[in-house]
Amino acid sequence: MARPLRMTLLACVSSLLLAHTASTAPVELDVPTLDTPDPEASSYVHLDVTAGVSGAPNGFTIEWMTLSHFVALGSVWPADPSDPAIKSAIFMGFPSLNTVEGTTTFMLGPGARADIEIGDIFDETGVMSANRDELPQGTDYVFRVKANGEEGDPTGGSGFIPSSGYSATHHASTKGSIPLGDCVYTQGYWKNHPEAWPVSSVKLGNVIYSKAQLLLIFNTPAAGNGLISLAHQLIAAKLNIAAGAIAPSSVLGAIATADALIGSKIVPPIGGGFIAPATSSHLTDDLEEFNAEEGTGNIRCSSVPTKSRTWGELKSMYH
Repeated sequence: MARPLRMTLLACVSSLLLAHTASTAPVELDVPTLDTPDPEASSYVHLDVTAGVSGAPNGFTIEWMTLSHFVALGSVWPADPSDPAIKSAIFMGFPSLNTVEGTTTFMLGPGARADIEIGDIFDETGVMSANRDELPQGTDYVFRVKANGEEGDPTGGSGFIPSSGYSATHHASTKGSIPLGDCVYTQGYWKNHPEAWPVSSVKLGNVIYSKAQLLLIFNTPAAGNGLISLAHQLIAAKLNIAAGAIAPSSVLGAIATADALIGSKIVPPIGGGFIAPATSSHLTDDLEEFNAEEGTGNIRCSSVPTKSRTWGELKSMYH
């Protein structure tokens, strides 16, 4: 009788273990979706990330590559997620720059949405990525997204939640060549085309910076310092005006307010000035919208000569 009893006990234990495993087995998150709500921009792609029924409580990861590379791989994503062909950005914190659209967190509830601009995350907070630069103009891309899992002990069920699967492959493009005569460009354009600068210095707040100093500022990520992200857009706005852009009164007001807010603070890495992002983000976004108007025809251009000038020669253009 001992053997049947032992087998019965083993069967009961096995049943209990299976029940425990079933009750503690990690549940995979629902797959988010991607959409492109806006017309093309020349330096970034606007994506709407919408969480599934289970949400994306630990944020999400967006991956992308050029369409040409994707096609060369047989229109499939590499099996190895660390393949160098894949660019990626992990969104799992709180943005402080592009918040006007209503995105205040990347940790999404069920059906919640986040507005993302791949190519415009250089200064954004809450993002981990080695691919923060602007995107080349006139380029076709493919994107996909997944909800991030939660770290833990995958065998013990202690808070471990695996990532969702990937979304369907989404296609989007940056805008092609900018029309001749356009005079409004993004900060990335001015950062990468110093030979096109119409001035040799720019005043930020009460301080005049040389071209070499401004390029150092351009190449410094904001890292949560609202002064740096504001300076990036303010430099670009002033260069656009110096290049002949006729800024509307709202932009001129934003420039004047930004200069007053900066005052005598010295922008890193030239100095150690700091402004809380919550204080400057709305101004930063207003200036960014102006700087992103390239090729839209919404900004009129004057006939300002393109020879290099000092900021002192041009500051009267908007004061």
